[in-house]
Amino acid sequence: MAAQVRMCAGCSKMCRHVCPTFFAWRSDSPTPHSRALLIHQEIIGAREIDKRGVEVLYQCLECSHCLTWCVPEIDIATIVESKRQDLVKTNRQPEGISRLRSVVEETHNPFGEPHSKRNHWIKTRKVKGNRVLYFTGCTAAYREKNSAKDTVSILEALGYSVEITPDEWCCGSPLFRTGEFEAGLKQASHNVEILNNIDADEILVTCPGCYRVLTTDYPENGFELNKPVRHISEFLNQSLSKLQSGNIDVAVTFHDPCHLGRHSNIYDAPRAVIEHVAGAPVVEMARNRENAMCCGNGAGLRTLFPEHAKKIGAERINQARKIGARYVVTSCPFCKEMLSAQSGTEVLVFDLPEFVMRIAMNPNVKTD
Repeated sequence: MAAQVRMCAGCSKMCRHVCPTFFAWRSDSPTPHSRALLIHQEIIGAREIDKRGVEVLYQCLECSHCLTWCVPEIDIATIVESKRQDLVKTNRQPEGISRLRSVVEETHNPFGEPHSKRNHWIKTRKVKGNRVLYFTGCTAAYREKNSAKDTVSILEALGYSVEITPDEWCCGSPLFRTGEFEAGLKQASHNVEILNNIDADEILVTCPGCYRVLTTDYPENGFELNKPVRHISEFLNQSLSKLQSGNIDVAVTFHDPCHLGRHSNIYDAPRAVIEHVAGAPVVEMARNRENAMCCGNGAGLRTLFPEHAKKIGAERINQARKIGARYVVTSCPFCKEMLSAQSGTEVLVFDLPEFVMRIAMNPNVKTD
């Protein structure tokens, strides 16, 4: 790691032009190069990471956009996450991160909502078909409830029997990404036990953060699930023949969630679903696929720096406006929450299940 950090610290920092936190702060400090320089100086004993250094290390969305521009492929986002774990171990993390951990430990969600109200409101009906275990994730359970409701409705219409995960806890993504590693493992241990004891053919997730954690973080740390995990976009992409195709006469664009795209390499499935349902090609923003700009909502940034996070989200909506998009579809309740809060009425933002429900399941809906 030291050699990679040294190389990144000595780079001409060309990746900063795509770094969302460089955009938000307009400063060299919150850039991949500067974060690497801080860590390098600590490694060689030239400078300890002080309070300002801690702040810079938490001014990172861990979106991995810098990695797509890095010729030697130095994964500085993962290095930053590892350093955050060191900061937590020595109790040097920001107070907001400590509060986040306490909230998740007490309520099993980062919003501090009552655990008893997590998924009990979701209604399912008995359907004869393959049994799918739906891991809703915190955002769909508490903030973007239409996404969860529409997911269940669509799956049942496609012939799946949907089981809502009982006593589901936060997947741990907010904890893993902010350095609260041990607290994340506690969430993982609980969830794996619950998920493995349910009789189902596979696990469905709508949140890419949950998808990455369940498919990557859990097995990397010895927590093995006994059934496959799929993202909703993959489910729907395999069922296109059962989804009605519309004829939308307004521009529809797609926002690639970082955890779904750069971190999980799922780019085509959501686009295929959108294009089938819309009956028209996706109109791409200038920054798309591996070059897509983060929404600003991840890795603790909104918790610590909410105004800067909103600035990043607003810029992403501005990029959609520049291509004349009326609909912005994403495939992440967390991205949807941030982008819709910045979009106003000119641009409508949907999570993928909401878009499918609105268009494919309601063919007479107006699309203006």
